[in-house]
Amino acid sequence: MATTQFKAALLATAAALTLAGTPAQATTVRIGVAANFYATLQKITAAYTLTHPGETFSVSWDSTANLKANILAGGNAGPYDLFLSADKTTPDSLVSGSPTLVVGPDFQYAIGSLILWSNTAGINLSAGLPSPLNTNFVIADPTKAPYGLAAAQVLSSAPWSIPITTVYPSGFVKTQSNIIATYNAVAAKTYPYGFVNLSAVCAQNLTTGVKTITAPSATSYKEYLYNDAAHPYNRILQYGVKLNITARTAAQTTELNNFVTYLTTNATATDYIKKACYSLL
Repeated sequence: MATTQFKAALLATAAALTLAGTPAQATTVRIGVAANFYATLQKITAAYTLTHPGETFSVSWDSTANLKANILAGGNAGPYDLFLSADKTTPDSLVSGSPTLVVGPDFQYAIGSLILWSNTAGINLSAGLPSPLNTNFVIADPTKAPYGLAAAQVLSSAPWSIPITTVYPSGFVKTQSNIIATYNAVAAKTYPYGFVNLSAVCAQNLTTGVKTITAPSATSYKEYLYNDAAHPYNRILQYGVKLNITARTAAQTTELNNFVTYLTTNATATDYIKKACYSLL
């Protein structure tokens, strides 16, 4: 009897050690993110994995329009679990027009802003975009990127009064396929200046609220606010939506939900968003 009890104890101990040595099944959340938010998202996912070991992310960035096209083409098989758009219109269109592809309502995660920026010494943009236009500059493609659409809305106001229906590139206004490519074109001095996302060149001190712009001088940029009476544009409300993927496991769904909650409510995540000069309200 004593021998039987001893063997049973050994078996129980071995089983416990086996279970203890087996890591929890890792899950991967696939995210399609608008180009402007990619750098900030990388910091947020890195912070998340510190407290959720074993969880991983597969992040793809592109223009909002291209990401939507990928979602429609992939259907319920993919390619993303989560779509983080640079506007509200595009997630709304998925919720209303393709309800079988989404899970739940869309949600706001950041609010962006537009800045006219130069990386070339001697360029003075303190008064904003010149009038009349006299040199080539760059914006993101308005048909693909919400930041490009915002720039086109600014250009449609006086004194430039370029119709919003203009097909770009046109005249002095050149385009890039997304906002990262637009920033890179100005950073590389391919163009002397351009309209880029504020988050690409801005860092905010959360204690003082002071924003620091990376530029050759204090006259090398001008932020354009959405509610500027002279040059308004639709506020860049950035929304996300969870996508309905048939093959997603219960564990992956749990991790997706946990990450969305983290992104929108956790102080570490929201601090990264604010440090990049996005607003939350």
